[in-house]
Amino acid sequence: MKMIGWLLSVFLLLSLLTGCASAPTDSCPVTEPLLIKPPEDSAVNNPPVEGYYFVNKDRSILASAWWTGQDDNYLYANGNGIKMGWFRPEGAELKITGQRIDAQAPSLEVSIPCCYPTRFQATGLFFPTGGCWEITAKAENSVLTFIVEVAPEPSK
Repeated sequence: MKMIGWLLSVFLLLSLLTGCASAPTDSCPVTEPLLIKPPEDSAVNNPPVEGYYFVNKDRSILASAWWTGQDDNYLYANGNGIKMGWFRPEGAELKITGQRIDAQAPSLEVSIPCCYPTRFQATGLFFPTGGCWEITAKAENSVLTFIVEVAPEPSK
């Protein structure tokens, strides 16, 4: 009888460990933005102030992470999208792509208005679903890639 109890205990422990190992996690390897002062730019009305940005190694591309440090520290998937400011090599065409890396989803939709001649570029990003998203921006020979976690659209 002791042997059956011992075997049952081992079986239960192994079942729990196996269940934990195969259970999905909520982890998303989010890129931590840096608290920095962006470059001065004539397209931006006010002098630069420190803010959170995703930055590539040579600091040629910066992407605003304006939601960092806010009370509601999340990006949300919604039909309105989010407005996001970028700095890239002056006058260079900015191309942005994004894909969800934790599940299948439609691609990120991006709106990049024309004709920003300085380093600053405003954009709109439209996340079709919540989840873990990898964003890549390219301008001339510069590349910036970062990962953000997007929350599902809040219920109304």
